[in-house]
Amino acid sequence: FEAGQYINVILDDGARRSYSFTTPSGETDVVELHIRLMPGGRFTSAVFETMKVGDTVRFEGPLGSFTLHEPSERPLIFVAGATGFAPVKSLLEQAFLLGIERPLQLYWGVRSRRDLYMAELPERWAREHPNFRFVPVLSEPAPEDHWQGRTGLVHEASIADHPDLSGYAVYACGSVRMV
Repeated sequence: FEAGQYINVILDDGARRSYSFTTPSGETDVVELHIRLMPGGRFTSAVFETMKVGDTVRFEGPLGSFTLHEPSERPLIFVAGATGFAPVKSLLEQAFLLGIERPLQLYWGVRSRRDLYMAELPERWAREHPNFRFVPVLSEPAPEDHWQGRTGLVHEASIADHPDLSGYAVYACGSVRMV
C-alpha cells in the first residue's frame, strides 16, 4: 500500500467500513488503523467489545489515491479533521522518510483536547524536523482543557494563515464539509 490509502473492512452482510493506513509506504507488513468507537457502530462496537486476537477480519484494498504527489517544489499543508489524522500521519511520516525539506504544516482540528489522541507525536515531529509546524485547533474546548491555542474550525484556521494557497500543495482529510 501507499501512505494515505485505505482498506474496506467487509462485514458479514457485505457492508463495508473504510479505514486508512496509518504507516508510511513499505514501512511494515502490519496493518495499523485508527478506529474510533462509534456508539452502536456495527464494526467499531465489535472491535472494542468482542474482538480478540486471532479473529478473522475480511477486507479489500489497498484503495484510493490520497497519496503524496512527489516530486514537487511546493510547501505542503496537511489539514486533518478528527480521525482524518490517520492517513495524514502516514503521509507526513512518508515525507520525513523521503527527506522532504520544504515546509510541512499540519493543522489538526478536533472538538476538545482529549480528541487529540496522539498529540505527542506531531509535537515530537516539530522538535525533530525544523521544517515541520503543528497547529492544533479546537472547535469546542472544554473549560478543563485550559486551552490557549487556536479555536474554531480547522479549515478556517488554515485559510486564515494562508489566504492564497496557490503556491502550496494541500492534503485534506476529514468531514465532507471540512474538505
